[in-house]
Amino acid sequence: MVAAAPRPGFPVTPPAGPRHGEPEPLLRRIADHLGTLTGGTGWVVRVDEAARSWAIAVGDGSVPGEAIARMLTTGEPVVDGPVLAVPVRRGPRIVGACVASAGHAAGSGVSDADVHLAELFADYAALALADTGVLAGRTLEHAVRQELDWVEAHACTRADLVTVGAASIPEGLGDEVFRMTQEALLNAAVHADAACVRVGVVHGPGTLTVLVEDDGRGFDTAASAPLPVATAGARLGLRAVAARARRLDGELEIDSAPGRGTRLRLTLPCTSAPPPVPGRTRTGVLVAAVRPVVRAGVVRMLQLGAPDLGMVSEVSGADDLAAACRLLGPDVLVVEHDLLGDDLVGMLERLAAQPDPPAVVLLADDCPDERLRVAVGAGVKGCVDPDADRLVAVVAAAGRGETLLADDQLERLAAPARGTHAITPREREVRGLVARGLTDRQIGRALAISAKTVEKHVGSLLRKTGTRNRTMLAQLG
Repeated sequence: MVAAAPRPGFPVTPPAGPRHGEPEPLLRRIADHLGTLTGGTGWVVRVDEAARSWAIAVGDGSVPGEAIARMLTTGEPVVDGPVLAVPVRRGPRIVGACVASAGHAAGSGVSDADVHLAELFADYAALALADTGVLAGRTLEHAVRQELDWVEAHACTRADLVTVGAASIPEGLGDEVFRMTQEALLNAAVHADAACVRVGVVHGPGTLTVLVEDDGRGFDTAASAPLPVATAGARLGLRAVAARARRLDGELEIDSAPGRGTRLRLTLPCTSAPPPVPGRTRTGVLVAAVRPVVRAGVVRMLQLGAPDLGMVSEVSGADDLAAACRLLGPDVLVVEHDLLGDDLVGMLERLAAQPDPPAVVLLADDCPDERLRVAVGAGVKGCVDPDADRLVAVVAAAGRGETLLADDQLERLAAPARGTHAITPREREVRGLVARGLTDRQIGRALAISAKTVEKHVGSLLRKTGTRNRTMLAQLG
């Protein structure tokens, strides 16, 4: 349990009556267990620290308000004769209370074992108090940003939010997603000892993806041994998230290892589109194009021509491209040539530097020879007209790690660059040594020429091949 700072003078305002509506079954069971524990009556109480009030979530009769007030003031369990009040926390915040009034005489008291069990019940109650995670009229992004502000103020040195795309979320789904995101952030802030937390929210065609990653201590996802009480809350919270995801026909992936942080990725259907088939591996495709008509056309062609390809999202600008690839982890990025602009090499290098870089396919009506050379040299798997029949074949090949170029593109690559002379035998020798990673001085010693001469040969090769640096030159082979 995380100790909370004392709250001197916390004025608790009880409501006129208990909360309306049917309580969650888990809360009812917790209240029943609390009553059985002390041989009397049990309650679960919701607490709103901002409004400085509390309300009965589950339980009958008059709840011992004085014990709740003392508990909220001290932030610690309170035993007052036959009455027990234990705080329900989400990190440092108190969001509720587990309260029990013993049926026996006050002299019998409440034992330390009773307090310990009530604290365990409080861990479960924290997961079931649903109102701690509702959007209450806020957008999902706004609510997550506020949650990150709290995480940054209380637990981490940095908390970032990245959003890609924009779409309406079906009623009720936003609350569910926010509750799961809260639970993941709670784990990062309280259990992971993380310095940095990052959340990504990506609106895709028919899906909503949320990624939560931290640089904390991590854990062994394969471990099956019982967890210590001190860390049981983290695994319990993730189990609750997994259960919610299954109920919503979603997918939850957790990647973690001791000392390497934790990465949680939640994908949920948010339209009437059929949910993913469990256990089925599909090639994920991200489509990036400035014009919506191009994006829609490419997605439609791929869906009709290759049903095994999964559309993970669409992006309309270069600014969102790298972030979307990192958050969604697509196998193939189909990107409009014009979207990359003059920073073709820089963007391709940033994509290639990601932990799981996607295979890249360029969309272009007619890619100039120099740009085609540069793109292929940087590892692009194909360049195709967005309306061409070859589109599906090129993207499918890229998903398999293959490069598929048209015959005319191969001929253009084989021909000398326009406006330049063919590569000389000496330049071919230099290029081979550059590909081996040798420096100008090392190449000069190998060929018995000066480093200055090597530098001139490398500059000539860059001009003739249309490459921008030694790395791209080496990739040309």
